[in-house]
Amino acid sequence: MPAWFFIGGLAAGAALLAGRGMFRRSNQVAAASASGLAPAYDLSHVSTALQKTALWCLADGGFERRVVHGAIAREGGDIDVTAFDLETLRERRGEWAYLPVEPPFRIGGVVSVVVCEIDREFPHILLKRVGKGDELEDDNWIERGGHIAKNLRDRLGLGRSYPAEMPDALPPKPIEVMLPAHWRAYSHERGRVAELVAAGLHATLEKAGRRDLVIELIGSIVVVYPAARDVVGSDAFADLTSTALAIVDGIRVSSLSPRGLESQHS
Repeated sequence: MPAWFFIGGLAAGAALLAGRGMFRRSNQVAAASASGLAPAYDLSHVSTALQKTALWCLADGGFERRVVHGAIAREGGDIDVTAFDLETLRERRGEWAYLPVEPPFRIGGVVSVVVCEIDREFPHILLKRVGKGDELEDDNWIERGGHIAKNLRDRLGLGRSYPAEMPDALPPKPIEVMLPAHWRAYSHERGRVAELVAAGLHATLEKAGRRDLVIELIGSIVVVYPAARDVVGSDAFADLTSTALAIVDGIRVSSLSPRGLESQHS
């Protein structure tokens, strides 16, 4: 009996893993179809600038799911797009972090992310719209009770949340610049941000009305994600991708050259 019990347990575990893999694969294909992209194996094609974002500091790295990728034709030229769900490493460890800016914000344990690579170069700029992430709400008892690592941390009396390490290229206080209501910006390049806003980014942010949205410009990539949670369903995933593309269109129009934003006085 013990041998058969052991073999049966292994078979059940294998079946569970296979079923989970098929479910995730099905979700990936559905997300790719809805967003007009193709399934991708990993994030190896994405610029390493992603690892310098506030998102990466908040997540402390992580594990990608539902990765889709492709080039999407737009009026200003093709945009290389990668969309995925990021399960943060902190979530695996049973903790969460907040970015120690004014005001601080956190991200969820699984975050849906869209990365667009364009023919521009930017300093690190972070734009944040108010939302649930600003409330710094702790994980509820259901989320903690059903998570082995979180439950264990509680039993051991370990802390649940910590301030994330700040990216070197971002200041802790928002800069004074004319943004739409409910938006704030962080960057050491205030003049660059002000010129972007004056050249059309203001209107782009007004149209991007999704609560809790975060936009990061760094190097040649634009990273867009809702702070507090992942998006559920392939249609919502496609909608986030469409939102990111509209934002990138506005950023490209607002910047005056492929090298980034040039001074209007040049």
